[in-house]
Amino acid sequence: MKRKIFLFFVVTFFISVLNVNAVTLRQLYNDLDKLESNYSAAKKKASMSQAELNKLRASIANTEAEIKNTQNEIIKAENEIKKSEEEIAKKKEETNQMLLYLQIMNSNGDSMLEYVFEADNYTDFIYRYSVVSQLSDYNQGLINELNVLIDNLNKKKKDLAINQANLSKQKQDLQAKYMAVQIQLKDAQDSGLSIAEQISEKRKLINHYKSIGCSMDQDVKSCNSVAAVTGWTYPLNSFYQSSSYGERRGSVSHWAVDLATPEGSAVKAVANGEVVSARVPGNGCGGMIVQIRHTYNGTYYLSLYMHLLSTNVGVGTKVSGGQVIGYSGGGPREIAKWGDGCTTGAHLHFSMATASSVYDLIGSSSQRGSTFDPVRFFPAMRGEGARFNY
Repeated sequence: MKRKIFLFFVVTFFISVLNVNAVTLRQLYNDLDKLESNYSAAKKKASMSQAELNKLRASIANTEAEIKNTQNEIIKAENEIKKSEEEIAKKKEETNQMLLYLQIMNSNGDSMLEYVFEADNYTDFIYRYSVVSQLSDYNQGLINELNVLIDNLNKKKKDLAINQANLSKQKQDLQAKYMAVQIQLKDAQDSGLSIAEQISEKRKLINHYKSIGCSMDQDVKSCNSVAAVTGWTYPLNSFYQSSSYGERRGSVSHWAVDLATPEGSAVKAVANGEVVSARVPGNGCGGMIVQIRHTYNGTYYLSLYMHLLSTNVGVGTKVSGGQVIGYSGGGPREIAKWGDGCTTGAHLHFSMATASSVYDLIGSSSQRGSTFDPVRFFPAMRGEGARFNY
């Protein structure tokens, strides 16, 4: 009994080991479901960011309107202060004129005090004193009232200035938040675009393997009729190697080689294989990109061709070594066609990588990943300045 259990365990273990790297349609469908879920999340995030942007835009507009109203209130308060000051000056002048008139009524030109004491009787004295007193009190009362008004207006002006400063600070904070949300929105949109491209590639792979009869749990390797690689062919008939694999001098890493060649040169598959990606990326970098999966000595490899002017293959196309898969770009014709913002001259960006599965490394051609120096299979690609003529 123990021997049977042990035998069952060993068989189960080896089946599990053999299936570790197996890729099935079911697995591809599961991966597709995850991508679509991530895509929905990215769209939701983008939608929320857009809604927040709209709300912030409205808040900024309201704040700007408040700032404008406050500025108008400040101008109005300044005008009222100026008007009050002018009114004070005018009233003082009027009362002074009245007092002067009373003085003039005194034929001897005596002072106001003399005017009061020149009364003929006590009743006239009281009357004269009352007139002078009322004029003085009226003048002083008017001045006091206007001074209170000016104090209130000055306080209002000060409060308005503080309010304006607070509103300006609020506007700056809103604008900073607006910029931050704009960045979030762009990230979400870019992420959604990248995921959408991966979804499209995944669906093409699924459709391809369904079309050749793969069942849901069958390793796609067993239903794929692509011939194994027996030798490698250079991707161009002639080239000048303008950039090497690896670290660039004083620049970013470059996990590929650049092969300078005239635009429109025929680009060939470097070996038997199957096209796993043929697309123009949404970020405007790379022109037309083709990736081919090869099987060599039981190992998966990917060859990648960027900055193509055009291609005549699609996902699922089986190619032979030396078969023309497209035409090189990298120059003005390709830039005009695809809007490629990542090239400065006609060339083919060529990369090689190992892959543990059919779809590994798709979408990560610009990163190191499992890439390696193509000189391993192509001795002529020995570094910057190398030339090759077929």
